[in-house]
Amino acid sequence: MPDDNWLALKYDHLSRLVEETDPLGRKITYKHHLATTLVTQTTFPDGSTWKARYDSRGNLLVETDALGNKTEYLNSEDGLPHTIIDATYKSKYLWWNSLAQVVHFQDCSGKDTYYRYDDRGHLIAVTDALNNTTTLERKPDGEVLRINHPDGSVESFTYNALGQVLSHTDGKGQITRLSRNARGLPTRREDAKGKAVAYQYDKAIRLTALVNENNATYNFVYDNADRLIEEKRIDNLTRRFSYNLGGHLTQVEEIGYGEKGEQPRRSTHLERDPIGRLLAKLNDDARQNYAYDDGDRLLSIERKPTDTGRKLGVAAEKLEFAYDLLGRLVKETTSQGALAYEYDPLSNLTTLTLPTGQHLNHLYYGSGHLHQLNLDGQLISDMERDDLHREIYRTQGKLTSCFGYDSMGRKAWQYATTLPAEKLSQIQNPLIKPERYVEHAYNPIHRRYEYDPAGELSRTLDKLRGETQYEYEANGQLLARNTGRVVDGEEFRYDAAANRLNFNTSRFDHVKDNRLRQWANHEYKYDAWGNLIETVVGIVRWQTFTYDCENRLVKTETMADTQVESTSSYQYDSLGRRVAKQSEIKGQTDHKRFLWQGLRMLREESPGQSSLYIYEPGSYAPLARVDEKEGEVENTVYYFHTDQIGTPLEMTDAEGQIVWQAKYRAWGAVEKLVVNKVEQNLRFQGQYFDAETGLHYNTFRYYDPEIGRFITQDPIGLLGGFNLYQYAPNTNGWIDPLGWTGLDASGRPLSSSQYSVWSSVEMPTEIHGSGRSTHFKYANEELYNRTLKSPELKSALPPEVVEHIQPGPRGGFSDRSPPNHSWHHNAQSPKDIELMPRAQHKAPGPVQNSLHPNQQGGFKKLQSSAC
Repeated sequence: MPDDNWLALKYDHLSRLVEETDPLGRKITYKHHLATTLVTQTTFPDGSTWKARYDSRGNLLVETDALGNKTEYLNSEDGLPHTIIDATYKSKYLWWNSLAQVVHFQDCSGKDTYYRYDDRGHLIAVTDALNNTTTLERKPDGEVLRINHPDGSVESFTYNALGQVLSHTDGKGQITRLSRNARGLPTRREDAKGKAVAYQYDKAIRLTALVNENNATYNFVYDNADRLIEEKRIDNLTRRFSYNLGGHLTQVEEIGYGEKGEQPRRSTHLERDPIGRLLAKLNDDARQNYAYDDGDRLLSIERKPTDTGRKLGVAAEKLEFAYDLLGRLVKETTSQGALAYEYDPLSNLTTLTLPTGQHLNHLYYGSGHLHQLNLDGQLISDMERDDLHREIYRTQGKLTSCFGYDSMGRKAWQYATTLPAEKLSQIQNPLIKPERYVEHAYNPIHRRYEYDPAGELSRTLDKLRGETQYEYEANGQLLARNTGRVVDGEEFRYDAAANRLNFNTSRFDHVKDNRLRQWANHEYKYDAWGNLIETVVGIVRWQTFTYDCENRLVKTETMADTQVESTSSYQYDSLGRRVAKQSEIKGQTDHKRFLWQGLRMLREESPGQSSLYIYEPGSYAPLARVDEKEGEVENTVYYFHTDQIGTPLEMTDAEGQIVWQAKYRAWGAVEKLVVNKVEQNLRFQGQYFDAETGLHYNTFRYYDPEIGRFITQDPIGLLGGFNLYQYAPNTNGWIDPLGWTGLDASGRPLSSSQYSVWSSVEMPTEIHGSGRSTHFKYANEELYNRTLKSPELKSALPPEVVEHIQPGPRGGFSDRSPPNHSWHHNAQSPKDIELMPRAQHKAPGPVQNSLHPNQQGGFKKLQSSAC
């Protein structure tokens, strides 16, 4: 290889790969079925072994993972599986048409999904277990012209002669348009409001300039290997990248740009091993060392601060991780304590052991969906689900919360009732209008939600807050929040790049570098790295902010009427999670420590008390909180009642009494604490309110709810969107739990530069110049092999994907993309092919622009490089 490392491959007499040795000398060995290429056993460097058994025709019969868990397949005469029996002896069933496409799938709970195809094999209808049908109208070559949703709303698309999207029309008739050059590359994307982003390329069809809606430009420079070596942002902040001979990033140099044109520099150095793994990261504040096991899983991060770092509060620490043979995390140890994980054979988390020795237990339905949470046997919550496995009942102390959904899967209503669970079925009659039982007298909390044809929340009816209506601009930005009361209604104005503007400014005004310097009676100043360092409110309030070299907020001070009102300092671990804060507000000190489970805050400790946070599965929406106080034997359980996007609106105790209740303004600032018997600091998903600053800590950034934007630039750059300070177009259907990129309330990335990828496969050099069918065949085989190693991956994949990637009767693999999905050639790294939902692959707008910056998906580029 270019860096003098080597990869050794060993084949048997039938030219089958039987052993591969990487540059570290680690070996992976393979055994095969008879004289076929079907792999029956794979042994990895960590000693884990995965097995598969086939019949005489090459049909897969049994898969056995590294812990001995088995999945069995019962096949028809044509070799297609009709029954899959998982490791817990639960069965799934599949029916196929003559083209080997799934037409009927039944899960282990007996819930059915139906698929319908046209004469050319294109999917044209999906009907779920509640009989909601989505239909797709297509061109003869498969492009989707129209999507008819179950609620009656319609989306439509237009294409050019090459089958590339030119426009998308949403359910309200609002149109997003794309212009393209002769090569098919997008040159302009115009949103439904008429605001445009432009794209410029060099002769190698690499994106060299991105011109935003305010006509400000991001510039990009590449080396001869097509690697990005310089990015210059619209505020003149420049980043330069260096690589080793193996193509791995080894240095990031940043050149700032201050208010007076000053240009300070700083660098981050990255040390790599022969296979590209990060061994150390060095910057002005610390050195972090990384260690891995033989499965390339991270074992530890050890941080050693510099003198500069120590002055900013950066401390020495070590994070440690342990895994089982399936690669599942079984223990993580931090300075805040150790967490231990136990799983069932399907890799569902069953027990989380806390540093205190307590056990948070998870019970599941056969389908793998959560049924109960308990803490050492103490019931936290029981859940019941509908035919789509969505939660419809949840016990919360003496209350039972109930949830209803519309045909699009959006939350349509919810209520918390004092009626016992066994009586709920008597009042929730499908023949009765929902508002009749949602607004029942026994429900101390209830609300309903209505949506417009574009899917935006248009109206809420809340027992405790009254009616609220929302208006939006054509591009989804929130325009107004109307309560019927002049005193608390809100209206908003933005420049073309989504920066907030005052109503007394000219319609031609804009914030060209996105560093907002004035709004209402607030004035803002930034450092050379784009971090907010000073806020002045009127003439009486002044805040200052200090950051480390990774743009993390470490110190603040607030002055009011020339007096110090508050000070604070914050500490983070090696993964960037805030683990401690110290604050003083008007002479009152507060010290808190935080324990994390992954990227969710699990426990908060303050002198004499701790709080354990429990969340909805797969979400950052809080479900319950368990408080323990020094000297008290019994703990106290509180329950969260959230809105349609998971924001806490109320908190109740075990008796069903409201102990905390808030009214919010549109961008998340609390307008009024109606009930405040217990301190409650969670806000939007992933956010924690800091009273000393008024900001919301948002995992990797801080959010200002007064102006609805972050105070620092996005750590993931343009992957999070074109405006590096923007939170989201609106807060009624969007969340950003990590402070990275806006997601819709289900957690899917939408109008951002990210898109959903089930799996990414790197194709070998020898097939780069081959056609798509060869690439798809190789990708299907590689994904199949990965599912043999990772049952977690297999269980996460849609059933139609799992079945599609199975080898055929003679051991061959399909040369087409799985149903409802596309194998996409990555435009930035053409040798990588990614499996993603087909709807996203065809989607217009920002997703399409990030997906296809050259609108060729990397395929033509890959073939050109292979010539």
